[in-house]
Amino acid sequence: MHKYKIEKENNRYKYIAYYEWYGGLDRDEFKTSEEFIEKIMGDNSWSIERANPEVDIFKVPLECGIEIHGWYLEKYEFRTHVKGGYSSYVQAGDRVAGGSREFFIPPKYFAKTFDEFLDNYLELVPANHFGLDKEYLKNVKGLKEFLGY
Repeated sequence: MHKYKIEKENNRYKYIAYYEWYGGLDRDEFKTSEEFIEKIMGDNSWSIERANPEVDIFKVPLECGIEIHGWYLEKYEFRTHVKGGYSSYVQAGDRVAGGSREFFIPPKYFAKTFDEFLDNYLELVPANHFGLDKEYLKNVKGLKEFLGY
């Protein structure tokens, strides 16, 4: 079980995460509030993602065999959500294991041009490691319109 606490000591805030294990308790202290928030978000990402299910999915077409370090890109999608907003979903695997991750895209990214959006987006989502760089995404037919540009 995870518990989070902000404690004040000598007019300074401490950001603490507690983890209860079988018969024990671990304590992690974070240097900044940003690190603390990232930890909470990471620990609760599945619950956060399920609280805002997708409405529409845009599947980015993938060439067969896109790979990095033995992991093959299986899915790459952009999604819209019930409560608003956009995310992208990336799934990769090898012959034995796999993994996926959903990235929620900050609304401020959409306040700029499509080119600027892609620059910011590719800092958030490491798609270019799989060869899906800015030029690739710019040329995906229908993506720009799906994202409201």
